[in-house]
Amino acid sequence: MASTRKIIMSKKIHQPRVPLSHAVKIGNVVWVSGTTPFGPNREMAPDFAGQMHSVMKSLAEVLKEAGSDLERVAKVNVILTRISDFAEMNTIYRQYFKEGNYPARTTVEAPLAADGMLLEIECVAECDG
Repeated sequence: MASTRKIIMSKKIHQPRVPLSHAVKIGNVVWVSGTTPFGPNREMAPDFAGQMHSVMKSLAEVLKEAGSDLERVAKVNVILTRISDFAEMNTIYRQYFKEGNYPARTTVEAPLAADGMLLEIECVAECDG
């Protein structure tokens, strides 16, 4: 059987400097890498809300490139550098998912690779095959 594995790279978001793909699609499932708050020119909002919206918009772009969208997300992993941002993260998160259609989710606090980066989000979603 031939592999259906496809690398997904969106030209509409920040291009990584490290060896990773924005996402990998196999069949009708897409695994989206940890998405960071960097803009196309590596700029980053100084506040949590700005970074959270940037990450969610980037996730949506990668999912679109893979033939999916936020409504088809099954699992989300959120990494916060400050657990004190948890309540604000939930307030913003609700704006991107329909009430009653929330994905399964894990949220953890951990240091991240770049100074000033306050969060990173990865997900797994159903997509067109």
